[in-house]
Amino acid sequence: MSAPFDCAEVERTVDVYLDRELADEDRVELERHVAGCEACARLVREQAAFKARFRAAASVRARLPQGMRARIRHSLEHAQPTLPRWRRVSMALAPAAAAALALSAGWSSTRTRTSPVAEAAIWRHTQDLPIEVSGGDDVVRDWFSHKVRFAVHPPRLPNAALVGARLANLRDRDAAYLVYRADGARVSVFVFDPSNLALVAPRRREAAGQEIYFQGERGYNVALFRHGGVGYAFASDLDEDHLVQLVSSTLQP
Repeated sequence: MSAPFDCAEVERTVDVYLDRELADEDRVELERHVAGCEACARLVREQAAFKARFRAAASVRARLPQGMRARIRHSLEHAQPTLPRWRRVSMALAPAAAAALALSAGWSSTRTRTSPVAEAAIWRHTQDLPIEVSGGDDVVRDWFSHKVRFAVHPPRLPNAALVGARLANLRDRDAAYLVYRADGARVSVFVFDPSNLALVAPRRREAAGQEIYFQGERGYNVALFRHGGVGYAFASDLDEDHLVQLVSSTLQP
């Protein structure tokens, strides 16, 4: 019998669930949790709507080379037992999912893919979760010191006030979630361990001599970058130029 799901695991598995690739027993547990959790139910609805719009807009169709489907199935069947439950997929559907992955890899040289980290930052930003600690930079930094395995230094943003912070997660990892008010807008700043993450997005700009990647979705903008060995994601409905100004202040020595 599959173990119960919590909010963090729902967030990690929502894409697999909506793609109908989650094992049956895990699907039942996820749906049981979502039935009693409005935040997760909203997350599932929003991501389902996003996927529907993406499918409607997609215009590129391709066929796998002969024999690749069989090779993908063979590889998945041998790798399946070692995967954690949220990565297990129905073997009847796995070839199609792997085919999409293979095709997107083939397009990577000519097409910039969207960032799952940016998408996760937008989801968290739109949820407007309650803060768990408030106070100045030192208070927030000390509060996180025993809760995450990386240093959290709240950025000092121009014309912005730090409202508070809480623990959150982006995809499959813990994150410090800092909430600011800048020019009347809410800005969510996520600080996280970027190990083994590709912090890239469709648009690239430079701030303070460093590359910053941007993605826009549903009226929100996200800026992704690394600084001091830590990953950052700034999410807001502010325009991209305004976010560049905020990020530049973070990168100043």
